[in-house]
Amino acid sequence: MIAQRAVRGTAIILASSYTNMALGIVYGIVMARLLAPAHFGLFALAMFFFGLLDVRGKLGLDYAFVHRQPTTPELLAAHWGLQAGAALMTLLIAGLVMPFAPYLGEAVQAALRLLPVPASVLTGFSVMSGEAAPLGPIVLALAGSMLIEAVGATARAALEKELVFARSTLVVTSALFFSYLAAVGLALAGFTYWALVGQVAVNALCGTIGFWWAYLHLGRPVPFPLRMDSALTRWMLRFGLTMTLGSFAAFILFQFDNFLVGAFAGTAALGYYAQAYKVAQWPTGLVTHVIARASLPTYAQLQTDTPRLSKAFEMSLWLILTAATPLALAIFASAPDFLRLLYGDVWLPAAPLLRFLIGYSVLRPLLDDTGALLTALGRPRRVTTILAAQAAALILVATPLTLVWGATGTAIAVGITFVIGIALAYYYVNQVLTLDMRWIFGPPLAAALGSLVLYFSMTRLVDLNVLPLLVRVLVKGGFVAALFLAILMLLQHRTMFDRLRYLRRLLINR
Repeated sequence: MIAQRAVRGTAIILASSYTNMALGIVYGIVMARLLAPAHFGLFALAMFFFGLLDVRGKLGLDYAFVHRQPTTPELLAAHWGLQAGAALMTLLIAGLVMPFAPYLGEAVQAALRLLPVPASVLTGFSVMSGEAAPLGPIVLALAGSMLIEAVGATARAALEKELVFARSTLVVTSALFFSYLAAVGLALAGFTYWALVGQVAVNALCGTIGFWWAYLHLGRPVPFPLRMDSALTRWMLRFGLTMTLGSFAAFILFQFDNFLVGAFAGTAALGYYAQAYKVAQWPTGLVTHVIARASLPTYAQLQTDTPRLSKAFEMSLWLILTAATPLALAIFASAPDFLRLLYGDVWLPAAPLLRFLIGYSVLRPLLDDTGALLTALGRPRRVTTILAAQAAALILVATPLTLVWGATGTAIAVGITFVIGIALAYYYVNQVLTLDMRWIFGPPLAAALGSLVLYFSMTRLVDLNVLPLLVRVLVKGGFVAALFLAILMLLQHRTMFDRLRYLRRLLINR
């Protein structure tokens, strides 16, 4: 019964994830045509400061709640109280800290004038002082929205703990849909960056109402005690705090680049960078949602059978590389036309950044899959070490490169950071599994480089820019993706056919 519910839940989650991704893409296209890049940049910078001050997101309370069995009224009360308390603490901290942001911006500008840095750096940091007075109010509005979301977090965790994914995913998708409609309406009314904040607030409100509605309709009582169980509360905090370092490292890894670009290059540059980063994640989302849901439980079941575990991990890597790489190459080849088609000419400055960041779409799922393997083998501290190393590398590498080359330097640094993470991850993997990394990564890398060389050689002979825009995007992307698959088939034809037949047998025999 549990297995049936888990498989059914996974299918529902996948369908919901792709629906949400499609909604997000359409929403992003509409908002990019209604707002300016600087509006997106200011919002992304505010999200960095909110994430920096956020207490709730770094406590790992949901992991503790799901781990603890059974779900008692005392456990519900402890989780709800800690969620709401941590969110309220975040709001109070933001209220105390953000009024001083302009003074911090002025102080940093004064210090930078003593250094031989480009003038753009000095003007960029004005986003924290006089130029962007709304930064503080936006962060406070985000913190208030997350307090609303925290009120419903217990209901969502309880639904997913009981594998009631149909209702929880319905709420998630519905909340996103209505929040996107609200944001578009606010943007049409001229509320600019506040439309982006409004999307977060409406999503939080709809989600909280929806999750409690779904939980109560299960017929479960919600007799929260007036007082939280102190022993249970302390245990939940101890359990969650073991993940705090990893959570903070992940925050630095995925948000510090936004701060660098916004502070050193300005909100318009950050708007281009954030949009390029978002598009670069599309292949990641399409691939990771398919593989990540199955990899962790699979590796956990095979953890004592090293030969079969090695084969399963190698198959997972092959699926990621075979599926994500052609998508990434297609976006890389057609980047300027792709952005012009979706967002308009105003977003063309994001094209070079997109080409630098698109490698992320392949490296990220590889790291996620390695993290699932190490977690299944009972070595989650290795995952934390990898995240911490990447976060430290990003700070040390991205800061000077951003000072010299602006957002382009940041994009280069992100790629370097993920290469460091991959190297460290597979160093740990080699300690537990015996894999031929040259055979796993060599042919896809050769196929990627070969397809790009052939593609750009072909464009020197044939002018594809005479084609209509939509046809141009399809031809450029499809051609380079087909080249990659053809070269990979030549290099690994026996492996490709064997694995495709194996996957076909799995699907037919269920």
